Amino acid sequence: MNSVLPVGILQDTLVGKKEGRRIMSSVTGFLSCLLFISTLLVSGEPAKSKDVPNESCPGDPYVSGSILEAIGRVDRAISITEKMYDDPNREVTPSDFLALFRHMSPGAQREARAAEIMETTIQLVAEKVKANHKMGKMIEDLPAISALISQRQLNTIASLSGCARSVTRVNCPSNPLSRKYRTIDGTCNNRDNPLWGSSLTPFHRFLPPIYENQWNEPVGWNKTREYNGFTLPSVRHVSNQLMTTATNVEDPDYTHMLTQWGQFLDHDLDLTATAVGRTMFKPGMNVTSCSETCENIMPCFPIQIPDNDPRIDNVLDKACMPFTRSSAVCGTGETSSLFNTVIAREQINQITSFIDASQVYGSTSELAQSLRDFSTDDGLLRVQEGADISSGMDLLPFQDGETSCLQDPNGGDIVPCFLAGDGRSNEVNTLIASHTIWLREHNRIARELKRINPHWKGEQIYQEARKIVGSEMQHITYTEYLPKILGPRGMDQIGEYTGYDPNVNPSTRNEFATAAFRFGHAAIGGTVRRFDENYEEDPQIGNVALHETFFSPWRIVRESGIDSVVRGLMGGFAKLVTPTDVMHEELSQNLFALMNQIALDLASLNTQRGRDHALPFYNDWRVFCNLPRAESFDDLSGEISNSDVRDTLADVYGDVNNIDLWPGALLEDHEDGARVGPTFRCMMAEQFKAYRNGDRFWFESDGVLRSEQRAEISGVTLARVICDNTGIARLPPDVFRRTAVADMVACEDIPGINLQFWEEIRQG
Repeated sequence: MNSVLPVGILQDTLVGKKEGRRIMSSVTGFLSCLLFISTLLVSGEPAKSKDVPNESCPGDPYVSGSILEAIGRVDRAISITEKMYDDPNREVTPSDFLALFRHMSPGAQREARAAEIMETTIQLVAEKVKANHKMGKMIEDLPAISALISQRQLNTIASLSGCARSVTRVNCPSNPLSRKYRTIDGTCNNRDNPLWGSSLTPFHRFLPPIYENQWNEPVGWNKTREYNGFTLPSVRHVSNQLMTTATNVEDPDYTHMLTQWGQFLDHDLDLTATAVGRTMFKPGMNVTSCSETCENIMPCFPIQIPDNDPRIDNVLDKACMPFTRSSAVCGTGETSSLFNTVIAREQINQITSFIDASQVYGSTSELAQSLRDFSTDDGLLRVQEGADISSGMDLLPFQDGETSCLQDPNGGDIVPCFLAGDGRSNEVNTLIASHTIWLREHNRIARELKRINPHWKGEQIYQEARKIVGSEMQHITYTEYLPKILGPRGMDQIGEYTGYDPNVNPSTRNEFATAAFRFGHAAIGGTVRRFDENYEEDPQIGNVALHETFFSPWRIVRESGIDSVVRGLMGGFAKLVTPTDVMHEELSQNLFALMNQIALDLASLNTQRGRDHALPFYNDWRVFCNLPRAESFDDLSGEISNSDVRDTLADVYGDVNNIDLWPGALLEDHEDGARVGPTFRCMMAEQFKAYRNGDRFWFESDGVLRSEQRAEISGVTLARVICDNTGIARLPPDVFRRTAVADMVACEDIPGINLQFWEEIRQG
C-alpha cells in the first residue's frame, strides 16, 4: 500500500512547473499510451489495470495541478455543506431531512471524500487533455479514461486522495471469540473473503451497471440523449402518470405491521452513502447547493418538473426537485484503476449486509460502544429508564448535542432525536416503535442470561444476547415475513437450508437495495394509526397523518408512547399495491413536507436513484428472471395485465426498452400468495438466499447454536417479542395477518423462548 504524501510536499515537488512542460517523458511512453487508447477504442473492452502503460501518458503532466484542484473543490463543497447545516437562521428544507435520514458515519465520510477526490482528479485530467491535446477528440468515447494516466501517476492520485488507504487487507483473528461471535462491522464472516458483507464496502450486483459514458454518468445525465429513439422521461412525470394515488386500498389479508417489518429489516441490510458534500464541485457558479440548481453538475442530479405538474409550477416555483447523487466507493468508476480491474462506478453500503440486528447494535465499533451501558457489567444497552408514558417501560436513549428533529409546535422542552444502531430510526414514529421493542428485547434477554449465568462477564452477556436477538430476527423474517411477500414460488426459489456455503457472497446487491426491496414504499398508507386497548382509534390522541410523524420523536415522548402505535400497526390494514393504486400521495406529494417548501416525492426519488446507480432497464431484468424480453408494450400483458397501465407506460416511455426497473416491476400483477410480481420476487428470493447461505453465523448453521437452542429460536414469533416488550396484553398470534379483535389471543397463551437452554454447564 502506498504511503500518503503531505500535500505540501506535492506542491514543493510538482506544482510551479508549467503544465504541459512534460507532455511526455519520452516518445516511447507517449506512443505506448496512444497505441493502448487506440486499441481500447477499437475493442470497446474494459481496461485491466495491469495493462495501463507505466510510462508517461498524455494526462500525466496535468496530474499535479488536478489533484490539488480536486482536493480544493471537494473540501470546499464539504465545508459549504457543513456551514449551511450549522446556520441557525437558515430555513430547513425537505432535502435536509432526506440528508438527515441518510446521515453518513465518519468512516463512510472518509471513504466518500477519498473517492470523490480521485474521481474529480481524473475528470479534470481528462478535460485538460481534451482541451490541450491533438488526441483530445479521441477521448470522447474512450472506454477507459484512466488510460490517459500512467499507473505510476494513478498510484500517486490514489495515495494523495486517500483512496490508497481503502485498499487494506483484513487480518482475521483465529481466537475462540472470533469463531463464536460476529464482528460488529461484518468483517471476517467469510474467512477467505473477509470483506464480503461487511460495512463500508461496495454493493454487489446481479447485472452489470449501465452508465451513459460506461463508467460513472447515469442515464439521463445528458438530457437530449435518446434511447431507442426517445429521450428518457423525467422521473417526476413517471411518478405523476403511473405511481401516485390518493386512495388507500385495503389489503384483505395483512396488517401494516407487515410493511413495518420490511422497513425495519431493510435498515439492517443496506444504507447508501450520498455525496459527502451537497454542493457542486464545480467552482464559479452563481449557486452552490444542489437545492439551488437544475443543472446536472456533480454531485447534483436534479429531478426535472414536467409541464402541467399537478402540484408544482415549474415557472413560478422551480423547474426541478433537488437530488444529490450517491457517492462512489474507492476502486470503482474512475477510481477503479487502483484495483486490478477497471470497473464501473459502485456505491457504498454503510452497514453490514447480514441479518445481524445491526439496526439495534450498529455497524461500527464506535457506534456500538456508544449504545452500550457500561455503568454495570451486565451487558445492557443504554436506555431512558421508565420514560414510555404508555407502559412505564424504557425508551431509546437520546442523541447528544443539538437536535435536528422536529419539535412540538405547541412548545415545551426540546425533545432530541433518539439514538439507535441505525441513523434512520427517527424517520417515522412506527420505526421508532420497532427500534424500541428490540432494544428492550436485548436488555430483557441480557438480564435473564445474567440471572441464569451469574458468573458471566458483561461482554459475554452482551454478545450472547446479541446473537439471540439476531437469530430471532432471522427466524421471524424467513418463517413469518418472507412467505407472505414472496409467496410459494419465492420460497421454493430460496429453497431449504443445507448449511453455510463459503462460496456464496452475502453482500447486498445494488439492485435489491435500490429497487426490489423498495417495493414496500408503495405499501405504506397515509395514516399512522394509534389504537387503544380495544384496537380502536385512541380518543385521547387520535390517528395522525404520516407526514406529521416524520422526524418527530416528541410525539412518542409526549403524546403516545409506543403501545398505541404498535396496536395501530397490528390492528390496521396494510395498503394493497395494485397497478392503478401504487404509492399514496402522502409519500409522492408530501414527503418531508414543510411550510413554504416544495415537498419531495418518494416515487421520483426511487426512480432517480435507480438511474444514479445505473440499474439496467426493466426489460433486462425480465430476461434475468427468465421472463421473455418484451418487444412491444403488449408483450408485457402476461405480467402487467391492465391494458390502461400498459398504454400509459407507452405514452410515458415511448419504447418498452426504456422502462425503469422500479416502476416497471412494481406495476406487475402479484403472483399467487405474494405481494410482488415475478421480477421483484425473483430478485428478492436470490438476495435472501444469499443472505442466509453466505452467513457463517446463520442461526441454523452448524456450531452457531446447540440443537436445543436452535429449537427455541424456531419457536419465536414476533407476537411473543411484542408481548415481552410492551404493555400490550392481547394481540394477533400472527401480527402480520389481519385478525378480528375477538380472535386475538392473550400474551400468556403465546409460548416464549426458554433461555434456560443457555445455561453454561461448568466443568468440575
